[in-house]
Parts: sequence; structure tokens; C-alpha cells
Amino acid sequence: QAATHPTSPHSNRSAPSTCAMARDLKQNVDLWQTSSQYSLHRMLGLPLYTFRRVLLLATCIMGVFQYGMVLTNGVSADDFNTYYELTTKQGETLYTCMNFGACALSFIPGLCYDRFGCVPTMILGLAIFNCGVVLQLGWTRAFPEWLSTMEGLMFCYLCFGFACTFFNVIGSFAPLVAFPVKDVGKVSACVQVSMSLGITVQSQAYYWLKGLGGDVVQNYLIYALVCTNVTGALMCIVFWSARGLMNGSQQEPSSKSSEAFPATREDQCTTSKGSELSAASAPAPSLRRMLVSTEFIFMNLLFFVAVGFAFSFLDVEQEIASEVGVESRSLTDLFGVLNALGRLSVSIPLDYTRTHPWGGVFSYITVSLMIFMCGVMILAFPYSTLAAQQAAMLAANAVVAYGYGGLLGIVPPALRFLFGTEHLGLLYGILYVGVAISVPLWTLIFSKSDACAGLGCYRSYYLCCVAGFAAVLALAAAMAVRDCRAKRATLEARGACQPLLP
Repeated sequence: QAATHPTSPHSNRSAPSTCAMARDLKQNVDLWQTSSQYSLHRMLGLPLYTFRRVLLLATCIMGVFQYGMVLTNGVSADDFNTYYELTTKQGETLYTCMNFGACALSFIPGLCYDRFGCVPTMILGLAIFNCGVVLQLGWTRAFPEWLSTMEGLMFCYLCFGFACTFFNVIGSFAPLVAFPVKDVGKVSACVQVSMSLGITVQSQAYYWLKGLGGDVVQNYLIYALVCTNVTGALMCIVFWSARGLMNGSQQEPSSKSSEAFPATREDQCTTSKGSELSAASAPAPSLRRMLVSTEFIFMNLLFFVAVGFAFSFLDVEQEIASEVGVESRSLTDLFGVLNALGRLSVSIPLDYTRTHPWGGVFSYITVSLMIFMCGVMILAFPYSTLAAQQAAMLAANAVVAYGYGGLLGIVPPALRFLFGTEHLGLLYGILYVGVAISVPLWTLIFSKSDACAGLGCYRSYYLCCVAGFAAVLALAAAMAVRDCRAKRATLEARGACQPLLP
């Protein structure tokens, strides 16, 4: 009534904003209709902007492949330690520096992505990457004299991890913004599978370079420099050509909506076929409201405990396998395949189940946590023979890989559906700050006596994981029940509104 009666004391406050949003919405619709008349997709019978979206997705897949370099530290650590004459403790310190750049500083790429867009953010990421790798290429054990090798490598590793995070953030979320909401799960599946396979691809690339002979460290750094710059340049070109999809002028009206902050029952009774338009015109929740929401607090705890342990486990799994004589290469290949399968298992069905009371993101998180925990529990059981320990190591690697893939694969679409796209990059970066804190804590627990041998030497590490996962699992189940009740209440409210709709 306030919007329709000029004499209302609230009319001057609400009417201008409502009219402005209506005008913007009409302009977007007119733009879609005009451009579609002369596009190639129309002649081929494809949806609007199909080619731009596919090209953008392809370059983002290349970007997340580059992030796999960070996750393959366990494969190359021994060779780098030998090359620079470092102790195992110093090698762990370098990994901590890289992990700090990749996790603790990941809110910076997210903030740049939200505020300045993809192209400026990628240019900054490439500059940081080149700074670290070029310095490391020219680094020797005696240059320069006033700076120790360890201090210089710490800076290089920090730049390396920090720069790779730019590829991770943009490659993960740019497709979720550019594609329609109904395809978010399938698009995320493509990106997430590529990220999981990136671990395998980068590991195999390192083994291939090592098999060629020569200076494997220098060859690997040159490979990283060339591939990353080519990928970054392609991403900048494609993002510039598809900037309309990223800045909102060519997006669907409901592309910025979120599920964690639903409309009131009165709002749900206002429209029928225009429900998407109502969602588009509704004001987006503030960043402060998102940060203090129950959903975001739970996601922080999930990252601190579960994702932090996952990153720690990836770094120490080779050492655990060496206790029972299992080759790391066999674990890496199997891990990559099952990791990809786990990401597919949660991302693709999500498009079809997320409107069901029990088909939301929290249900997938609960199941993924349960599978991951079961894999770690396999390692915690006592085994009497070496053959049994080897079989347990292979089985645990397979189960953990599948649960890890499901857990990491559901995160990007979960953030997209829960919080919309307005602050997506920043929220994702904040979550990884907790990972940077928790990974060193998990590594402190990973210890054994010199006289011990076998899987049982690290039983305290496994049991701490099981205890932490059990607590997060209980909270995830509670969030799934809460989400189920909210969806049922929404369905009941819509059913009550049916007699009022034309």
C-alpha cells in the first residue's frame, strides 16, 4: 500500500527503489531479446550465450588444473629438499609457507574477485606467481650472500601458494556466476572433477619430467612458469570477452539470490509465475548478516576440522604408506580417480535434489563426512601382518579419496546456493583462513617414536581425526534436519497461498 499511495509516510522511501529495480529488470529483458535475434546460438537452437559460457568453463578448467601444483607437494618434497640441501624439518617449513599463502591469504583473491572482477584479479595473481617462480629459478645455495637459502625459499613458496589460490578461487566460482542457476551443479561437477584430476595430472607431469633426467627441479619450475602464464593469459582474454556474463548485465534475474536468507511468508504469497522476478528484486543480505549466520559458522567449523585434516592427510599420506612399503605412485593414481568420482556424485545430483527436503547441500556434506571418517577408521584398526597393513592402506586411500572428493566438491555449489554471488569469493577465502590454522595443528599430532614401524604408529593421529569428524558430523546432521524443516515449511506456505493466486 505504501508503494501505491503517495500520501503514505513510507511511500517516498520504498517507491523509488522499487521503480528503479523494475526499470533495470526490463532493460535486461530487452537486451536479451535484442541480442538473441542476431546470435549464432539462435540459428543452432542453443540457449543464449552458450559459446561464451562453454569457452569460459574451458579456461576455468585449465585454471584449476594449475592449482593441482599446490596439492602435489608430497610428491616433489624429497627431491626439492635434496636439491637445496634442506632437512625434513626445513622442507615442512616450506610447505607451511606455501599452505599459508594458499589458505590464510585466500581471502585476498576472493575480495579482489568480488570488487574488481576477474581480469584485474588474474593479472595480479600472474604477477605474484612470476615473482616467486622467477626468483626461485635463479636461486642457488650461495646467492645472494646476504640472504640465506631458507629465507629466500620461504618467500618463493609463499608467492607460489598465494598465486595458485587466484586460479582456484576464480576457476571455481566464475562458472557458477556465468551459468544459469539450474545448471550450477553440473557446471560445478566439471570444475571439481578437473580440480581432482589436476592432482593426478600434475603428479604425472612431475614424474614425466623426472624420468627425462637432468635437473628435475629447474625443469619443473620452467614447466610451471610456462603453463601458468599461458593459462592465465587465456583466462584474461576469455573473461574480458565474457565480461557481460560476469558483471550481471547478461545474467538471469535470479542469479544473485540465496537460499539461506529466504523471503517471508507474505512475500511468498505475492506472485506465482513471477517468483524468480521477486527473488531478483529482493534486497541481498548484508555481508555482516552472512558472516554471523548459522550456515557460515558451520562452514567455518567444517573447514577448520575436516578440510584442514584433509589437506594435512594429503601431505603425510606418502609417509604413512612408506611404513608398510606401498608405493606412493599407486596411491596417487587411485586417489585422483576416486576423488573425481566423489565430486561427480555430489555435484550432478544436486541440481535435481536440492528442492527436496532431504536433498540439500547439508545432506551431501553429512554423507561425505561419514565416508571420509570411515576411511580413516580403517587405518586405526590393528593388523597383525604386513600384507594386511598394505591392504588396509590401499582400502583407506580409496575410501578417503571418495569422501574427500564429495566433501570438497559440494563446497562451491553450497556457498553459491546458501549465500548467492554477491560476496562469494570473499566468503570462500575467509573459510580457508581456518584451514591455514588447522593444518599445522594436525601436523603436530602426526608423530611417532623412532623405534615404531607400521600403520599403528600414527594411531593417535587417526583417532583425533575420528573424534573431530564425529563432532562435525553431528552438527552436519543437525543442519540437514534444520534445512529439511525449513523446506517443508516453505512448501506448506506456498500451498496455503494457492487460493490467493490468480
